[in-house]
Amino acid sequence: MKKILVVEDDAVSARMLRDYLDAHGYATTVATTGPEGWNRFEETHPDLMVVDVALPMKNGFELCFDVKRTEHGRAMPLVLMSAVYRDDHADKYAREDLHAQAWLSKPFELRALLEEVERLIGAGEA
Repeated sequence: MKKILVVEDDAVSARMLRDYLDAHGYATTVATTGPEGWNRFEETHPDLMVVDVALPMKNGFELCFDVKRTEHGRAMPLVLMSAVYRDDHADKYAREDLHAQAWLSKPFELRALLEEVERLIGAGEA
């Protein structure tokens, strides 16, 4: 089963994302802070990460920068999401400097996230 790590500090959003991705055949783990996201990344070696930019203790940009500096992280797709950074500059920074494969501005439809996940790592197990 393909593994996804969701790093989201809002408990309701984190649960909704986890439940939705689990229901579509992915093994989903959640972290609520940047440091916890780093620890879960090292423990689980996910196939993809979905990371909120506004995280406590270490923001999503910093977390993604650290992840992309690892051997596993270089090849792993990243989806960044934000309700705060909604402009083209943030999208460009995420894609060009952090090598993120997708950017979602909150609020977004769950279907849009699923489409990005399927595009990046394929469909989950039925």
